[in-house]
Amino acid sequence: MSTISLRRRSQLRCRRGPQLFVTTFMVAIILRVSSSKDVQYGDVHNRRYISQEPRQLQDYIPNPGPPVTCNFAMTTFQMDTFSPTQGDGIIFAMKSQESDDNGVKITSFGFNVPTAKSQTVDFKVYALKQEGFYADPNRDSLNQGRTYDYRGTSQIDKWEEISKGTIKNDDLIAGDTNGNAPDFYKIPFGMFNAVQIPPNGGVRSFYISTNLLYTDPTLDAGVNDKQLLIGYNDPNVPKLLTGEGASGFSDTKFMYKTREFVGKFFYETECATEAPSISMSPSTSEPTSSPSLLPTTSHIPTKTSMPPTQPAGAEAAISFPLLKCDPNQATVPQEVQDALSDQVTYTMNTGEDSEGFNNINSEVVEAKVRCVQRRLTGDDSQHDRLLATQSSAMEFSLVITGDYRSLDGKAPDMGQVVEDSINSDAAKFTKELKDRSANPLLEQATEPIVAARTLDNDELEKFNNDEFEVTIKAFPSPSPTAEPPDNMKKALLIVILIVSGIMVVLASFLLFRHAERRAVENRRKKMERMSEQRSTLKEDTLNQEWEKEKNMRMASNSWHQTKKQSDYPPPPSPYYGGAPPQHQDYPHNRDHYQYSYEEDQYSTSE
Repeated sequence: MSTISLRRRSQLRCRRGPQLFVTTFMVAIILRVSSSKDVQYGDVHNRRYISQEPRQLQDYIPNPGPPVTCNFAMTTFQMDTFSPTQGDGIIFAMKSQESDDNGVKITSFGFNVPTAKSQTVDFKVYALKQEGFYADPNRDSLNQGRTYDYRGTSQIDKWEEISKGTIKNDDLIAGDTNGNAPDFYKIPFGMFNAVQIPPNGGVRSFYISTNLLYTDPTLDAGVNDKQLLIGYNDPNVPKLLTGEGASGFSDTKFMYKTREFVGKFFYETECATEAPSISMSPSTSEPTSSPSLLPTTSHIPTKTSMPPTQPAGAEAAISFPLLKCDPNQATVPQEVQDALSDQVTYTMNTGEDSEGFNNINSEVVEAKVRCVQRRLTGDDSQHDRLLATQSSAMEFSLVITGDYRSLDGKAPDMGQVVEDSINSDAAKFTKELKDRSANPLLEQATEPIVAARTLDNDELEKFNNDEFEVTIKAFPSPSPTAEPPDNMKKALLIVILIVSGIMVVLASFLLFRHAERRAVENRRKKMERMSEQRSTLKEDTLNQEWEKEKNMRMASNSWHQTKKQSDYPPPPSPYYGGAPPQHQDYPHNRDHYQYSYEEDQYSTSE
């Protein structure tokens, strides 16, 4: 079975008789030759299968089957407006059918290399060592995979080289992927190490490094979307997914642009039937009206007639309110303008609302800074306050262009698509814009206010001729409005304050009680120390007084004793004639003598 062009099919329908004989003869030759070698135009390769070796590396064995394996080719679909681009490589993924329980082997690739017509070109083909996509489909604003990303020369150790070689002009053939231009190159099966794609929707990633042709996505397809193919009606044919231009396999992920592979891929499958034994000599008998060797049903898909693309455009005014600004700055730096243009283009290309548009581009036509100051009086001048209507802002006027393909004849509203794409996540848009430029003015920008309208064909022509005038202006930033009171917040705040107050009181009570206990204990100890000091002091004082008094008595007694002996006669003895007269006067101190007398008596008694 081989791929037959639409033109050929039309000729077969119109011609009968000898034409049927020629067709039957050609089919017989293809089926016969396909069992021994590659078919240049049919892209069918039959080989005898031996389990000990890879199927695509088997030598031809004259006794065919069973089973016989075939390498079928699938060709990428090109629209009538096909305009390929020459690049330095492409990276893409392939996926098996969900219903395929065995998986599939990729046995070769074919691609267009126009440069090889004039010079020698080297090529290398890599396959990611592990299964899955080459980068996380969930990307950040700089096209970096959020959890993993194996693109770039720094990640080349994650890839396995499965084919390499040199392409010369003699290696090129006329392929059907670039208008039958003689620049198509198919990697021989012997130079390609087959790669197995896991079953049931498994994914493997490939990277072709050479100067080849690729194209922009068909019908605005995104990365990892399914490409349209032409080839055999095989339910297990693997899916070719939209990839990215590799840009020399740069480590800068933002350089990778969404692109589709142009060419063919070959995969291995079991042949439907054994190769029939057919004579290579044409038959002289009249052919039947329905030859048995001609397929009863055609598996060759026809190209879908698609409507032509139409130009589209929109004018947008984007205003970024500024938290702070310089009154002397009225112009927007060029790097900020370029960052905004790139961000609008990226948002439109990746947004769900802009799926019907292709080749989107944006250009800043006007940009200015409006810095407003308010003079505040009184105490308010000491505090930062929001500015009122017509406050500071950074304003842009842009023109977004692209093309669309209308299937129902209705032109889409590109202006509304621009507004919806940006307003769907204004915070994300602003963050990604700031990531593109670290300009201080852009750091003060908040979420934008967007207004856009669709341009008609006359306005698009004026824009292309540099005669376009801006008609839509950016909305002024609105006045700050006070948020409505939230009673629930107030109630929660009151409850929090009450509970906090109770906790403070209880904590204070515990602290004061502990402090009071310590104070009472300290006072008690202090009183005990003072009482002990007083007792000791009193005892010492009494002892001192007693000693002092004793010394005084002893001194006085000694003085009177000496005085009595020298100045006065001894007192009459009470034993001479009885008691003394009642009115007898005693010299000096009577009490002293009385005391001396008592002391003498005390001494005598002792």
